[in-house]
Amino acid sequence: MNLITDCDFQELLPENPITGFDCGDSDLNDFFNYQALLFQHEKLGQTFYGCLKKTKKTICAFTLSADSVKTVLLPGSRIKKIKELIPREKALQTYPALLIGRLGISIDFSGQGVGSQLLDYIKMYCAKRFPNLVRFLVVDAYNNNSVLPYYQKNDFSFVFSSEEQEKENLKKKIANDEILYTRQMFYDMKRWKEI
Repeated sequence: MNLITDCDFQELLPENPITGFDCGDSDLNDFFNYQALLFQHEKLGQTFYGCLKKTKKTICAFTLSADSVKTVLLPGSRIKKIKELIPREKALQTYPALLIGRLGISIDFSGQGVGSQLLDYIKMYCAKRFPNLVRFLVVDAYNNNSVLPYYQKNDFSFVFSSEEQEKENLKKKIANDEILYTRQMFYDMKRWKEI
């Protein structure tokens, strides 16, 4: 399966809804099948989806929202990790980013490399559509042993070096003995090179 040649990508519109999408996660299924248009109506993000050209079956979907990487909220070592990517004279306290807020692959296509192809498509789309506006892609990745390695394999890095450091940064929101539901990760769009 080649996502680029075998699929058509579309923006979610009232006249082009997503129906019957199943990625194996009930929260994501509910969002893409029923809530994404309401999300867009509130100007919280834009959803896109890919359908097989032959069958029109939806095989993947994702939502992009405006975001930023705020280095002023990070501990010193993590500020350095972000800022080392930026020339010194251009260092800022906040860098433009797009949040991959939701992302799902149909269970019928899991384990076939479609997820990595989808992240490449998102990177390519952002590089073409917003060549000078988006420095980083960010994601709040599910904190589990299948999702985190997926993003790492696709060149995303953790914003915080450890879960403990991330908990410490979120100390007002989460107890120390509580497990983080998500981990913050980023991808530097300066790394993207079209093939």
